[in-house]
Amino acid sequence: MRETEFSARGGAAELSRRAVLGAALGLVANAASAQEAWPSRPGRVVVPYPAGGATDVMGRFAAEALSQATGRRFIIENKGGASGAIGTANVANAPADGHSFLVATPATHVTNQFLREKLPYDPEAFEPVIMLSRSPMLLIAKSSLPANSVAELVALAKKQPGKLNYGSSGVGATSHLAPELFKKMADLDIAHVPYRGAGPAMTDLIGGQVDLMFDNVQTALPQVEANKVKLLGVTSAERLSSLPNVPTIAETLPGYEALSFLALMVRKGTQPVVIGRANGIVSAFFQAPDVMAKLAALGVEFAPNTPAELDGFLGREREKWGALIKERGLKAE
Repeated sequence: MRETEFSARGGAAELSRRAVLGAALGLVANAASAQEAWPSRPGRVVVPYPAGGATDVMGRFAAEALSQATGRRFIIENKGGASGAIGTANVANAPADGHSFLVATPATHVTNQFLREKLPYDPEAFEPVIMLSRSPMLLIAKSSLPANSVAELVALAKKQPGKLNYGSSGVGATSHLAPELFKKMADLDIAHVPYRGAGPAMTDLIGGQVDLMFDNVQTALPQVEANKVKLLGVTSAERLSSLPNVPTIAETLPGYEALSFLALMVRKGTQPVVIGRANGIVSAFFQAPDVMAKLAALGVEFAPNTPAELDGFLGREREKWGALIKERGLKAE
């Protein structure tokens, strides 16, 4: 009896080991098959804004990277409207097969959910692939403003509560939220003047109709260099290597940081092996010397990152800006 019982147990254990090994080999084979099969047809990269902007440019780089590495053409589809919600919803409703990518922005995956009553998509219905860029903004002022530094601006605003104002590209835009965080941290009363786009806001800043503006480096720096506006600070945590003499706002307000970002994402449920391969493809492409030179000309720096790192970054951004939006009672127009 004991010998028979032992033999039965041993046989069962061997069968169990074989089952586990077989399952593991099956998973490896399935993963390899998925990697070989993807992409099985042409794909697309959806840019949820009109052609021509920074989001479009970075999306085209990503599409080029995927096309070159896979041998399948990935085209750009510009689907603008509703602060990126229309294009984002389009990808949220696409099959989770790795053939539809989205260029996500602070609006689509951080602030829209707090600023709008209803969204046509769930921000949690996406998987992060890779951060394409993180970009600081410049705090600029009209030439006649009697302040030449962040500290002097804070002192001026405290002496004249409610007298100063700033222009933005619209309610909920990064150019609106960055100064709102600045106001909160410095305890300032500065009025908001929303515009329909950054261009009109910049025009009025140059003309002296508004006092301040937070704008991206690419469009703000040429105006600074032309002496049409004055540069007070940068919104990154550390000074920019391209502007080493420009102090950060954090040097006056410790802990201040406001960044815009662009990220590549796919529909939730896409196989991890596909996400990993896409991450590697885009990362290698963006680190090529010629591409890095093009990015530098745009004022953008790329740093290799993982889907997990991007996921953690998005979580921190939602917590930070969601709290500010709720506290200020901000709503999209």
